[in-house]
Amino acid sequence: MILMGAFTDLLGQNIKIVRPGATDETVQYQPQSEPAINEPLERYPQELDSAVAALGLVPADPLFQTDPFRLVTKSADMGWSWLEMSARLRFGATYTFLNQYATVIPDTAQRHDQISGRLDFTGNWAVYEHGSTAGSIALLVRSGTNIGMSQQFNLSDQLGSGIFLNCLQGGGAQRPITVNVLYWRQDFMHKRLSFYAGKLHPNQFVSLSFLNNDERTQFLNGENDGNLAIASDGTYAGGGAVDFQMTHHFYMHALAIDTIGSQYTGIGTMAQGKFLEGVEFGWFDGAPGSKYLKLRVGGWRDDTKSSGSGHGVAFGFDHEYANGWAPFGRYGFATETGTAIRQTDTIGLTNVSPFGRRGDMFGTAFNYIQPTRAGKRHESIVETFYRIRMTKSMEIGPDVQVSIHPMYAAKSYTTVLLNARMRIIF
Repeated sequence: MILMGAFTDLLGQNIKIVRPGATDETVQYQPQSEPAINEPLERYPQELDSAVAALGLVPADPLFQTDPFRLVTKSADMGWSWLEMSARLRFGATYTFLNQYATVIPDTAQRHDQISGRLDFTGNWAVYEHGSTAGSIALLVRSGTNIGMSQQFNLSDQLGSGIFLNCLQGGGAQRPITVNVLYWRQDFMHKRLSFYAGKLHPNQFVSLSFLNNDERTQFLNGENDGNLAIASDGTYAGGGAVDFQMTHHFYMHALAIDTIGSQYTGIGTMAQGKFLEGVEFGWFDGAPGSKYLKLRVGGWRDDTKSSGSGHGVAFGFDHEYANGWAPFGRYGFATETGTAIRQTDTIGLTNVSPFGRRGDMFGTAFNYIQPTRAGKRHESIVETFYRIRMTKSMEIGPDVQVSIHPMYAAKSYTTVLLNARMRIIF
């Protein structure tokens, strides 16, 4: 999580901590999606701020109170709390292990399985708050590792998938360390209007869902981790963004992002002038964990270095009912140029409190993806997962994917991926 700086004394004001420690809450969003919150919400809280504050009230609800990692995580919690109170800094870290096994592989693939892990280290420094303005710095650093095999190996790529079957790694080789997010957030109008500048993640501002958007705790595939029909949606690069909460329910998010940069490069490529510009308008009611409803629509255009210019539109909805069941959907359509994906169709169902357990989550989804001419065929994927909060610091759960006709494979085929995932929360 990009965690908020919370502190007791700033410019003569007493600041109340809005959220508990990481091991005491249930999280259902990507780390880069968490904004800086260091005091109770204002009259017109931004959509992201209000959602994250609400999720901070959802307890961890572990299956077992005994925690084998408690000695380590308790020390981390104490250290984070001390920094939070004394230096207006808050840090957090998680480590996610994943074991994937594909029942069928093409002749060109090297092996059926892959064991990997990823560290997410996050931080936020609440630099100042004065009157109706505030400023903060956010950071997300990641480190991906293959265990017992070459760091160049990527099972999803070997299978020929264009959906990214493991978003913990994404496409290509593992990266030992990357600075994914590093930006300044400047707030005005009591945080009703915010500007961001630095290294950003577009999915924080457009196509964001709290039901299917976090590969550490929810679906593993790329279409349930954003919207693949929105070019550069999953990248991390230099740019700027703005969030404006127009009313209690209506918001506007806009951004401009470098289409050449990536998580393992700096922001120097911005000088080449190749950008994606996007905007999303949305309406929401309630908050995640309490009859949440969100509707959104957006559009984008881009200039790229190798695939020309393009544009597209996207729609999405999330609707959580009182019993915990929550259907969701996504649709996107784009031109043949400027992106690798021409059309996306997503429909799914989650339960954010299965069997009455607030710390667990169940989800199932179907995705249909139409590539541009670079792809050989349409690709579909069905994915189902169950996440169990075993202890305050550990989540485990099975995940099953049915990959149907991977778009870049030489021959059309179907394979089933059996996955096991564990996340340790510090």
